[in-house]
Amino acid sequence: MKRLALVSLLMAVLLGGLGGAQEPLGPNVTIYSDLALVEEPRTLALSQGEHDYLLEDLPKGILPDSVLFRPLKDIEILEQEFLPAQELTGWQLLQSAVGQEIEITVARGLVPKTYRGTLLSVEDGIVLQEVTGRIQIIKDFSEVSLAHLSGYRKTPALRWRIQSNRSGEIPGNLSYLTEGLGWSAQYTGILNEAETQMKLQSWVTVHNTSGRDYTNAKLTLIAGELRRVTPPRVPGSALPQAAPLAERSKELEPQPVFEYHEYQFPYRTTLKDKQTLQLSFLKADAIAVSKHYVYEASVLPQVRVEIRFMNEKSQGLGIALPAGVVRLYKESAGALHLLGEDSLGHTPLGEKIALVPGMAFDLKAERVLKDRQVVGRDELGRELYRDTYEITLRNQKDSDVVIEVKERLQGVWKIVSAEPSYEKLDASTVLFTVTVKAHDVAKILYTVEWKY
Repeated sequence: MKRLALVSLLMAVLLGGLGGAQEPLGPNVTIYSDLALVEEPRTLALSQGEHDYLLEDLPKGILPDSVLFRPLKDIEILEQEFLPAQELTGWQLLQSAVGQEIEITVARGLVPKTYRGTLLSVEDGIVLQEVTGRIQIIKDFSEVSLAHLSGYRKTPALRWRIQSNRSGEIPGNLSYLTEGLGWSAQYTGILNEAETQMKLQSWVTVHNTSGRDYTNAKLTLIAGELRRVTPPRVPGSALPQAAPLAERSKELEPQPVFEYHEYQFPYRTTLKDKQTLQLSFLKADAIAVSKHYVYEASVLPQVRVEIRFMNEKSQGLGIALPAGVVRLYKESAGALHLLGEDSLGHTPLGEKIALVPGMAFDLKAERVLKDRQVVGRDELGRELYRDTYEITLRNQKDSDVVIEVKERLQGVWKIVSAEPSYEKLDASTVLFTVTVKAHDVAKILYTVEWKY
């Protein structure tokens, strides 16, 4: 019994120790559309006095002039030199090895020949000086062995010239801006069969091509139009395949920051280099929507379909929505049907949203200028025109529809007659709301006087 109790106690201690081990907290990563701010703890091991310090483990997309180390207590950074990463080809590696000891193998017959010596040049073949002083010029070789690479750097680094008032470990926070980190939002909306409600789900896609992993990072996304003085560099590589979708454990807590909105994820995650990661963002199960038909000849010659709803808490939304692509589906008889896609702009709380998934197949419209007259001139000699327009609306559906017709009018104008009546929306737009019966035709006829 004593032996069993001792084993149980030992297992409890081991399991308790294992359970208590936690992954150290990683950096804070705040991602804008094409830029990221990284903040991470760094401890500098320094000696008193003035000396060089090499800061490594940095991303390839870092903006060197954005680097900050805080607080600057007991130390002063006098100089900073950026040491970029080197992506070398085989021939570039040979060029960087001039002056070093190398070994070259030449395939000649059954027994290969090996040469050893100092590499003098690679301009016209390999020029090698052997230990005896003999010079070999080799143009055909099969293998080259280098003892080491002088100055080769896989990742970038910063060389600091530091003045330290004491020796020991100096803790602080390192922050910098880096390119190669970005995010975008994608939305999926599913209309019910009656087209009166919509389920909306959103994911954000985070991509990392910065050249570095960010382990156990606190992730914050910023939505808004951030001004940058210089344009961002075009990424040199395509995005990799998407990683498995990450699960959301808590709701996001969006907060306004300056003139932007930030979205802090309630759990930490790891962003690996060359990874595309999708994170659950938003879910609303019963958004009240309405379907509208709109004809706007100055925009499109077809009748478009609009799905409208409000970004309100009562709809299950209630947060500022970042810009992204919305894919709309309809659920019918247990199956999904793709209706189309549209772009959603940055949308604050309380704003109306209108999505256009496509054009109405069974609704047609035609706008014709029936007559134009010059009916006079004003005191400045400008001609006064009188135009008459006829808009024909055809409905081949089995049900009645309402079509909203928006007309854009130019210059200084006045409608002198209209059938049916209209509503003036602004200084250049009027709206006709027309009911078109099933398998029938309706017309709008109006006359407008205008001048430039």
